[in-house]
Parts: sequence; C-alpha cells; structure tokens
Amino acid sequence: MKLFDDDFESLGQYHDMWSTVIVNAPDDFHSFDDTPVDQAQALEDAFSALRSGFRLVELKVKDERTRRIMRELIEMSYEAFRAGDSKIGAHTLQECEGMIWPSHSQRVKYALAAEKRAFGDVQTYRDVKISPYPYEGIEDDMRAGMRILYAAAQSRYLDHFSKQEDFKPYILLLQADESVRELKARSWKAAKQEIRTLAASGQTNAYARVEVVVSGMSGVLICDLEEVGSPHISIRCLVKDYVCEAPHFHLDEPNVLPPDA
Repeated sequence: MKLFDDDFESLGQYHDMWSTVIVNAPDDFHSFDDTPVDQAQALEDAFSALRSGFRLVELKVKDERTRRIMRELIEMSYEAFRAGDSKIGAHTLQECEGMIWPSHSQRVKYALAAEKRAFGDVQTYRDVKISPYPYEGIEDDMRAGMRILYAAAQSRYLDHFSKQEDFKPYILLLQADESVRELKARSWKAAKQEIRTLAASGQTNAYARVEVVVSGMSGVLICDLEEVGSPHISIRCLVKDYVCEAPHFHLDEPNVLPPDA
C-alpha cells in the first residue's frame, strides 16, 4: 500500500506534497498511525506522487522545454536522495519548486545541469552565471531581526497546528521598534513592492513569508526570510506533536530587500 496519495486536485495540494518531500526525504517519512515505514519504498512512492502530480504543472507552464527541465530536476533530486545526498536532493527540488511557485523562486543553479541532461546542450540558461547559493545554512546565519520573525512564525504555526488547519501564505514585517505585524497585500508582487517602500523609508528592514501545511499530528512550517544586508534564508521545519524540530536552512541571494545595509 502506498504511503502517499497522488490524486491531487489542485496545485495547493501538490505543493503540500512537495514540502513534505523536501523536509522528510530521504529517510524520515512517517505513517499516519505510527506503523513502521519502509523508507526506501516511501522515497520511491513520494517521487512517484511528484511525477504523477506534474500533470497540474503542465496546465500552468506552457513551454515544453521548461517542463522537460523541471522534470529532469525532479529526477536529479530523486537520484541525489537515493545516493544519500540530502542537501543536493533538497536544493534541486527547491529550485524546481521555485519554477512552479514563483514566491519560492531561487537563482538558477541546478537547472543548467538539468537542461544539459535533457537536451544535450544549454540554451535557456546559457547566459546564466551560477550563484554560490543555495547552500546549507545554520542558525547562526540568521540575524537578530530574522530570529524575531521566525519565532513569531513558529508561534502562529503552532496555533494553526492546534486547530488542525492550513492557512494561506501570510507576510510578517519587523517594524522599527522590533514589533511584528502582518502585511496585507492583494498579491505577492504587490507585497514585494510595499516591503521595498517600507524598507526605503526605514519602517522595516526584515520580512518573513510564511506558509503552513498540516497533516494529522505532523506538518511543515515554510518560512522565507530576508533582512537588509543579509542573504535570503529559506527554512523548512517539520512539526510533530506540537514540537518544531530542527529546521533545514537554505541560503540564496536576496530578491526583495537590498543586499547592502
């Protein structure tokens, strides 16, 4: 019996699966009833679900070459996880994630190799200069403002977790007095512009974009943070039995706030 359902009805449901794989692969998958899990089979089933759900992506991404590259990134991630390289597996999957859901976009790194594997040459990304990011970060990479925002995100997550409810992505801002408030915006594009405006006027210098995934007694906290003068930090944190476990940190170049203080 498969551990994962691949009958996704929306890109939102598909993204929940995506987040689950990033956090749990290659060998930390869990069953709903705590029965033992064959981790190798669970990894196979998880990627089978990602491949099956890609049909929803094909309705959104019209360019065939881009779709081929994205499929190749999924396979590269699977191969890395199977080989025990959880960093490359997660980073590759996150890069593909950003191609589907732009709010999670990262600078191109592994897509060059994916395009070469798929087509034998590089055309789409031939002019791309590969960034040294993303790499696996640690808690010390977080600045003081980021820590405040991440603590606020965890608190809100546990509230949703206790109610067993998912929540639409929301944005938290760190204000000049170090208080935290939620930013309301009609879209992520509009939110980015407002964050830049507030930063330019000194009203904020850090933000967090937070997503919540709840599945029974476990879930995933997704938190993307930027602070002026700091790299972009993307955090994936597994939550089990009301406890936020050790998070995964991935660093990238900033895409909202300026890189220089």
